[in-house]
Amino acid sequence: MSHNHGADSAPPSRRSVVKGAAWAVPAVVVAGAAPTVAASSGPLSFTGGACKLPGNANDIFKGYVFELTAVNTLGPGPTTGVTVITNVRINGVPVTGYQVVVKSGTTCSCATCTPPLSTVCNTFCTPDGEVQRIFVYTNSQANSQNTSFSLDYQRYECSTCAAIDPTPVSISSGTLSTPPATGGGGSCNIQGAVPPPPLNAACA
Repeated sequence: MSHNHGADSAPPSRRSVVKGAAWAVPAVVVAGAAPTVAASSGPLSFTGGACKLPGNANDIFKGYVFELTAVNTLGPGPTTGVTVITNVRINGVPVTGYQVVVKSGTTCSCATCTPPLSTVCNTFCTPDGEVQRIFVYTNSQANSQNTSFSLDYQRYECSTCAAIDPTPVSISSGTLSTPPATGGGGSCNIQGAVPPPPLNAACA
């Protein structure tokens, strides 16, 4: 009995300690990876919302609409941001006609800054500390139910027109389902996607 009692109270072997430590390592790795995922959204990011705009649904855009979120963090860099969206692609194919619309969130104007490649179709302004819903309507439609969208964007400080992003930033939506949008909304998963805005002829 006394022998068994002594065995029960003996300190754990070195092998047991090492084995226990090995099981603890993955938990530390997983916990450390979470902030990287959260930080990957960036100041302009896809929400996952995308819809097809059939030709019989409207007489303006016959393509797609997809949704992004624009975030201008409060403080410097930029205080008032001007964003230019370029190189819009559907399934890797460049889109020639598209129009960027600020759907919700406070907007602004910046008459003092006209960045390179900026047009009335691809540029929007975001006040300091603001979050906006951004819709991009395209006039190009791929023959596919599962579609991926990608684009480049570059941000500028309104007051100086200095580039915040030294070079354009590329982002991609990954493969998305694109349910059709109709006059009543259809099965489109983007609230407010239809009716589309009046088409600016320069964006066709």
